[in-house]
Amino acid sequence: MCDWNQIWDSNFGDPYRMDKRMPGVGDHQLHMNPQAAKDLGINDGDYVYLDANPADRPYIGWKPSDPFYRVSRCMVRVRYNPAYPYQVVMMKHAPYIATERTVKAHETRPDGLALSETGYQANLRYGSQQSLTRNWHMPMHQTDTLFHKAKATMSFLFGGEADNHALNTVPKETLVKVTKAEDGGMRGKGIWEPARTGFTPGNESDFMKRYLAGEIVQIKKR
Repeated sequence: MCDWNQIWDSNFGDPYRMDKRMPGVGDHQLHMNPQAAKDLGINDGDYVYLDANPADRPYIGWKPSDPFYRVSRCMVRVRYNPAYPYQVVMMKHAPYIATERTVKAHETRPDGLALSETGYQANLRYGSQQSLTRNWHMPMHQTDTLFHKAKATMSFLFGGEADNHALNTVPKETLVKVTKAEDGGMRGKGIWEPARTGFTPGNESDFMKRYLAGEIVQIKKR
């Protein structure tokens, strides 16, 4: 995982990592309608847990007492985004997932990085997109030998086939429950500082609202 990719990945990029809770120099994010978030007591920049169908998410047979449940339950930061409807949230697919080693790293390393001793760097403190989604990948694409038609060409082949709907990174829609986990402010206290400026979506000051409405500049006819 390149540091620049982590910085560009979300609005929470910070090369200085002023908040050592961040898994790296960036933090994966969840886009959420501001009013929906406020109705759940979630401020811009707060950490939340995302939970899907408990029958098999984040894995079949999980229990809150399982050590791996803490590793696999998805925690992500909320970014207010008025472009999304009240009932819809969006998280980009394919972040580098949290593992037992990255969780141990960010919980024990002095710098708090989610960087394992193997050099693997996670985008999240806990969990992944796979904590939430299922895949409907065709069985023929999950083997080395089954004969099938190619998905995008007029040809046939045997076994696995490259697909963005792959087994380990699957962009899908799913129902999720959003629950506040931690404040977004420094060291888990208060509101994420940029959300106090009055310039962020969903947190506009009166001046910013006037600016967006085109009321700052007045044209007078002579």
